[in-house]
Order: sequence, then structure tokens, then C-alpha cells
Amino acid sequence: MLDDLTVPTERRLLLAAERLFAERGIDAVSLRAIMSAAGANVASVHYHYGSKDALVKALIKERSGQVSTRRNELLDDLEAKDELNVQMLAEAFVRPVIEMVNEGSIAWVTFIAGILSSGHSALSVVADGFVHQGRRFTALLERIYPDISARTARFRLTQAMTLTFQVLGDLDGVRGILAFSGAELTPTEVFDELIDVVTAILAGPPDT
Repeated sequence: MLDDLTVPTERRLLLAAERLFAERGIDAVSLRAIMSAAGANVASVHYHYGSKDALVKALIKERSGQVSTRRNELLDDLEAKDELNVQMLAEAFVRPVIEMVNEGSIAWVTFIAGILSSGHSALSVVADGFVHQGRRFTALLERIYPDISARTARFRLTQAMTLTFQVLGDLDGVRGILAFSGAELTPTEVFDELIDVVTAILAGPPDT
């Protein structure tokens, strides 16, 4: 697609940046490399985005909007339920990212995983986009566990987010490591295991 000049330049730049950032990390990729991969020139980059930082921000927001829309639908359903459990919450947390992978957007998931693991300055953009939904998840977690502290809820949600993107952003790597240990898992089986682990993270230690 990046060689298809019928695709708008703005879109080619985003797709090229997404792939290169996923492969190398943000700091290792120059604007020149993005321009070359997109078949664009420096004037087009500055016209559409103004700077590399602005391109990074646009890339985060473009697909995170899709994840947020899907999560909001799932959260709406959960908030309307009389009966709620933590696995339902884990499903609402993880499933929208799984859907991104299944739709072929794994490079974006890998890109976000790199930001989360490296502490890149773009992390603030990722975090800002999750603030509202974070509050909704926290409120639902408090419905399930009325005695949970806000600090504990935020910590669990942060760890759930990091794990979700790390696993789904390196799906082949995760499956390869499992294969070495003798566990041959299909992508769907990895998804199911991930939801179970995120459920455990959100639930925390069992009551004693």
C-alpha cells in the first residue's frame, strides 16, 4: 500500500511511520526514513504534520480512537448490568485490542507496546487518551470490590494495559517462546489465556 501513490500522502506517511516505529522504535526512526518508505518528500511531512512529534501524536490518536469507541460500547453494556464480575471487565479491556490485531493492525499495537515499555515521552499522549475510560474501569472495579483503593485500582489497570499490549504486540514472539516450552498455542488460545491473566491482575490476590 505504501507504494500505491493513489493512497493519500497523509495516509501513506502514517502507515510508513506505524510500520517503522513498530520495527525499530520511535527514536531510531528519522523523518527521512518515513518519507522514503512513504514515497513522500519533506514538504509533505511538514504540510500534513509539521514535525515528527506531531506525526507520532497523530498515529497514536488515529487507531486509539477505534479502540476507545469499541471499549466504550463494552463499558456501556457492563455499566447497565445488575450482575458484574471481573472477567467481564477483563474482556472489555482486552477484546478491543485483540480486534485490532485480527483486523491487521498489529504494527500499531506493537508501536504502543514500545511506548509503554520504554517510557517514551509519547506515553503522556497514550495516557491522556485513556483517562476517561480509566475512570470508568475504576468505577466498575469498585463495584466488584468496594474496598479496593484508588491507588490499587490504578496500579492493576496500568499493569493490565502494559501486559495486553506487550503480548498482542509480539504475538509471534510469545507463541515462539511457548513453543520452546512445549506449549503450542493458536492465536485464539493466546487471546483466551491473556484475558484470564488480565482477569487475575484486576482481581488481585484471593481473599483470605
